[in-house]
Amino acid sequence: MKVLFVNACIRKESRTLVLCREYLNRFKPDEVEEVNLQELKLLPFNVLMLNQRNADIEAKDWSGREYDLAKKFAAADRIVIGAPFWDYSFPACLKVYFEHICVNGITFGYSPDGTPLSLCKAEKLAYITTAGGYISKRKSCEAHIRDLCDMFSIQSMQFICAEGLDIIGNDPQKILASTLERIRNTE
Repeated sequence: MKVLFVNACIRKESRTLVLCREYLNRFKPDEVEEVNLQELKLLPFNVLMLNQRNADIEAKDWSGREYDLAKKFAAADRIVIGAPFWDYSFPACLKVYFEHICVNGITFGYSPDGTPLSLCKAEKLAYITTAGGYISKRKSCEAHIRDLCDMFSIQSMQFICAEGLDIIGNDPQKILASTLERIRNTE
């Protein structure tokens, strides 16, 4: 099994990262490939990058290194994304990562009649997050990830969240322990 861990945790002492490491403990170390978005320092797409990608798609030429992230995503058997809950969403580096992996011809394509087709192998994705406060009922970050799972035909999406960690009166250690226990009991 090939597990891709997309690490969008900004801080080294990230509580989200603690939860992710526990989730990843179920796999053999050689099965997990980590993509650390802080280390990559990806840039959002600009018109030059977009034009180049469109030309490469037209030429069916995905030989450039800029397509390595999309290839890794498409080839993974399982995907784990760790991102803290920020400003009712996730860190911008994760959105930029999504821009880099959504490549026509690598992670998705179209049938001759224009129907979208997934080119991804993964059947499961786990999205792990923590929040100092409470995530609203709308959970925009979860909805965004679910929409991407639909696009990539990823059948199962787990949303794992420890929230209310910084609310006065809450016991953050107890909340984290409870979430860790849920992680240990998930498939």
